[in-house]
Amino acid sequence: MKRKVRFIAAAIVAMALAAVVAGCSPDTALDFGPPGEITTPPTDQLSRDIMRDFDGRDFVLGNNDRQAEVSLYGAKPEHKLLIPFWLGINPLYPGFLRPSVGHIYVISESKLVRPLDDSGNQYLIRAGSKLFKSDTLLETTHTHYVETGSMLPAIVRFVGTRVITVPKDAPASGTITEKVPVLREVSLPMHLDEPSPAYAKFEVRKAPAAVQSPSSAS
Repeated sequence: MKRKVRFIAAAIVAMALAAVVAGCSPDTALDFGPPGEITTPPTDQLSRDIMRDFDGRDFVLGNNDRQAEVSLYGAKPEHKLLIPFWLGINPLYPGFLRPSVGHIYVISESKLVRPLDDSGNQYLIRAGSKLFKSDTLLETTHTHYVETGSMLPAIVRFVGTRVITVPKDAPASGTITEKVPVLREVSLPMHLDEPSPAYAKFEVRKAPAAVQSPSSAS
């Protein structure tokens, strides 16, 4: 009996892996909802506090690989918040850890593909877990990226979806029209003591005025 259970479990894992190898993409694994974006602020107090305290500020990211442990740079170590990673940890099945519109996440393991217009505040990125990465539109208000490549983690808000038409990746030609999730920047990228060539360079548009917050207070 135990051998049969182990066999069934192994078969399920094998089928899941086969689906990935066969081309199970983020678009088929997750449905981000109908086109449309929200502009209203969060309704829960914790999200409002995060939007206020981390607005345009850099932060420190802990070593928790299940949830993002974040704290404002310079805050005491015990002043940490737990925020979900965008797309969670390797979602294998549709609907598992599906993002909720209006909620706040930390994007990690992300890559900036290209700017989407001349304004310098809309970018096509590929963001998600180690297993699934989805084409995503990132709207920035505090940073301007001056090159493509791997991105430092950042705190963002999922505000809905948009249909966009973008060039296909080289060497393919032509364009592709797709519905993508829209992530709106909340924080600056994660703090580094020294610039790293491993990450795409960016410029800070304008530093916000100092705000005394519970998470940064001494």
